[in-house]
Amino acid sequence: MQTQMMARPGQAPLRQQYPTTYGALAGLVGMDPNEMDGSVFDPNTAAVRKGAEYTYLPGLVASAIPLGKVGAGIGMLAGMAKSAGRAGDALAAGRTAMPSMSSEASMLQRFVEEKVTAAQTKLMKSKDFAGLKGQERDHALEAVRAKIEKTGVQRSMANLLDAVNGEEDIARSLMQNPAFKINGVVPKSVIDDAVSTRARMRSEPASTPGAKASEEDWKKWGEKHGVNMTITKPQSLGITDLTTKREVQIPGGLEGTFTIPDMFWMKSRNIDPSSLPKKTHDELMQKLIRTHEVQNPDQVDMFNRLNFALLSPNAPLTPNEFLAQRMRLTDMDELQALAGRVGETGLSRTAQGQTGVQAASRGGMGVLGTADLGNQAMLAKLILDKPDMFQMAPGETMRDVTMRVMNQVPGLGPKTASLGTPWLNLEKANTSAVDLHMIRNSYERMLDDPVVGDAFRARMAGKLKVEPTTEAILGLPTKRVEDAAIDVIGGSSLSKTYRTKTGELNAIPSVATPEKLAYEPKQLQDFNPFYKRVVDYVDESRGQDPVLELFPEQWRKWDVYRQRLEPHEFAHPDYRLLPRQSWTEMQDALTAHKEAGYTQAKNPVMGETDWRKLYYGKVDPMVLPGVAAGAGAAMLGADYLGQPTRTNNLAPQ
Repeated sequence: MQTQMMARPGQAPLRQQYPTTYGALAGLVGMDPNEMDGSVFDPNTAAVRKGAEYTYLPGLVASAIPLGKVGAGIGMLAGMAKSAGRAGDALAAGRTAMPSMSSEASMLQRFVEEKVTAAQTKLMKSKDFAGLKGQERDHALEAVRAKIEKTGVQRSMANLLDAVNGEEDIARSLMQNPAFKINGVVPKSVIDDAVSTRARMRSEPASTPGAKASEEDWKKWGEKHGVNMTITKPQSLGITDLTTKREVQIPGGLEGTFTIPDMFWMKSRNIDPSSLPKKTHDELMQKLIRTHEVQNPDQVDMFNRLNFALLSPNAPLTPNEFLAQRMRLTDMDELQALAGRVGETGLSRTAQGQTGVQAASRGGMGVLGTADLGNQAMLAKLILDKPDMFQMAPGETMRDVTMRVMNQVPGLGPKTASLGTPWLNLEKANTSAVDLHMIRNSYERMLDDPVVGDAFRARMAGKLKVEPTTEAILGLPTKRVEDAAIDVIGGSSLSKTYRTKTGELNAIPSVATPEKLAYEPKQLQDFNPFYKRVVDYVDESRGQDPVLELFPEQWRKWDVYRQRLEPHEFAHPDYRLLPRQSWTEMQDALTAHKEAGYTQAKNPVMGETDWRKLYYGKVDPMVLPGVAAGAGAAMLGADYLGQPTRTNNLAPQ
């Protein structure tokens, strides 16, 4: 959109100044004379087409030479002009009439820039361009230039696989980018950037025994880092999963806690949680709560738990978990270094490139949704500056902590804060994040709710342009109604000014008064009444004498909706002691999750696989001389934190 024109201000376009030469240049790059723009009444049109006729056929042969090689293009043009008789005279006449041009090369470059500008301008006025967003528009404009300059790759899976050295996910991502569909060309610069980034990510050393290692290898590796890396003997619960027809087995039964391998083993032999009686499922959830409890949590633990939610916008669960693992911190030095980058220009983009979490079309893992990675620095700073803001004071609940967090941390709004704060203390997590699953399973009930039903029907009817009745609303296509419900329930929050015009606090709850916060917000957010009502429904499902708090109950219901157990292994406390995975190990593990079905939102995961593949992918066994920096090296080492890369200094030496 900021194409630099070669012509000086006020200078007439090359087509008007030298129409025959312009046409000859166009023919050289393969433009059909009959398709040359211009009115038949324009005296320049005939000259342009005549010039194109001289060079069109030879230009088809010359089209293999990129226009970036200006000297070769001009030399070929001159040779063709000399052999074309009348064309030679016409071009010579055109060339001698151009005293302002320093060389044939600058003339060709000017021609190219005019064609690029014209083509980009035309594209920006099209419906195809209007349908693009964000960086897609930049890519579309780059593709226009690449097509004209012949510096792109024709858009096909075979061509792209060859161009990206067989990295299938990069080729697939480039094929799916709508910006490249318009012109059928992918700029070579985009491909080169992706390949370069991928090579850098692949260079990170493996840090684990890998999927082919024996159980004894994993046991010894775990002992080296002070972590139990063995599978607890599975015990039958005396239940048959009616979906898979498999006997339900749980490592160690329902007592004690899970090891990290236990959690991956359960994922590798997934069961349908709806086969579990409520009492049994509650006991399983209680074991998961015990497993995830952090003894004497510090500020690093706070960051890692909340960072999972900070990174969650538009990232499905499994990619979100991989993203959280890739970006996790291990010690206070890392937390302080990250906090020191508050305000750094372009930090989000920098973090993407250094950690390789961005789209595969840019060489990344493809696990990043729409989260602003720059917000991580502010989260780190707030946790260091005001740690008590993230903790329950006497007489407070986790809902009070959520109220503070959603009004202080950029990127943690009502929904995401409600997802993050429960992980600070799952046993007392009396708050709940309302997501798409919850809304889709609650909106019909809310239409006739005695508390908010009238208001909800009115809001829904206004969006759907129907009568405010349950029958009229549910008579519309389900997808349309669901989208409206998602917008009404989850798309807004209540807010009011923090202080009145006279400077007084505006009826601010005691949990969010100035001394409880790191800074005073201009507006104080609260949940809308429909959001709160869905939380009430989840609360109600716990029964008369609940053994689970609100968030664990929601987690249990989520698993039933998804038809799979999700142990959230990323949050296991033992990860603080283990070396970070390399980028390749994580990528291979993500591929194993995809193959097992964990990234297919609407399909339950019922197949069996190797737990080690879900954990560390397909890396061959290797001898480990010590603790490797692994996956976090780029993000948390010299590049990202501005200091030498460290090994995990919490691991036993």
